[in-house]
Amino acid sequence: MKPQVYYYHRLVKREDLNHHRTLFAGRCAEWFVEAGFIAVASVLPPNNVVCLKIHGLTFTRPVHSGNIVRFESKIVETGNTSLK
Repeated sequence: MKPQVYYYHRLVKREDLNHHRTLFAGRCAEWFVEAGFIAVASVLPPNNVVCLKIHGLTFTRPVHSGNIVRFESKIVETGNTSLK
């Protein structure tokens, strides 16, 4: 069975930018975690969900104010006490 894909969109605003006037990596990481939370909260009670680790987040090009970023999240592996 193919995993359900969840889409999360954000409009990049001035307050999301760093001193180079591009998307601040910390803000992007925050949105990344929110996108994952949405996928997990669709199958588990949200009060039982904690983000343990972010690994391999690589930024390949700048994002500017006015851009819309889209995150795709899906549950690809389940264990007894964890999801990936």
